[in-house]
Amino acid sequence: MMPRLDLAGVVGLAMTLLALPAAAAPSRAELEERIQRLEAAAQRDDSRALLDLSRQVDTLSAELRTLRGQVEELRQQVARQAAGQRSQYLDLDGRLADLERLAQQSATPPAASAEPESEYRLALDALKAGRLQEARSALEGFLAGYPGHELAGNARYWLGEVHYAERDFAGALAIFTAVAADDSAQKAPDALLKAGFCQYELKRDDEARRTLIRVGQLHPDSPAAAEAARRLERMRAEGR
Repeated sequence: MMPRLDLAGVVGLAMTLLALPAAAAPSRAELEERIQRLEAAAQRDDSRALLDLSRQVDTLSAELRTLRGQVEELRQQVARQAAGQRSQYLDLDGRLADLERLAQQSATPPAASAEPESEYRLALDALKAGRLQEARSALEGFLAGYPGHELAGNARYWLGEVHYAERDFAGALAIFTAVAADDSAQKAPDALLKAGFCQYELKRDDEARRTLIRVGQLHPDSPAAAEAARRLERMRAEGR
């Protein structure tokens, strides 16, 4: 590669050549031609350096964009997981509060029937405290001992919530579907909603979408309908 010369160097060289004896000095035309060649060479070197630098910047920019995309994708995954866990436990706690109020508002039964409601409240206490195995055993015992009790439908719903909290979505779906089939049941809207949630967790997106839409159609004024609408919006945002 020809040595790089800046403009000052070129001019200096030209002055040196012009100071040579006339016999040794080249003609003015030759000098101008040489100067032009030197200037062109210097410009080519600068252009190559700038081009190399531009390519390096482009490469680094592309790598940075890729890294930023990967970080954003990981951030969204973590946010979705955290939101899913939070929604699950908020659903559970809210519905526990509803049923506790129902048990407290019910008329005081005769002494002979006090035991089933006491067992029911103990099962709800265990579930609220996160003692899932204890809650499951208590709810299953309640249903086996008092299948016709007025709280049996609610107990069955909460048994589904136990399976849901244990991430046994298939088992929970079977229970929620059975509760939702009785339109007159107090927990029918919530059971239908949670059936849609189970289908969502099981990646059965078409079924989940249809179930969540049915919540709004069958129980339009219920809190479950509002939650179903939020889950449908979340599915759209996730491209599901």
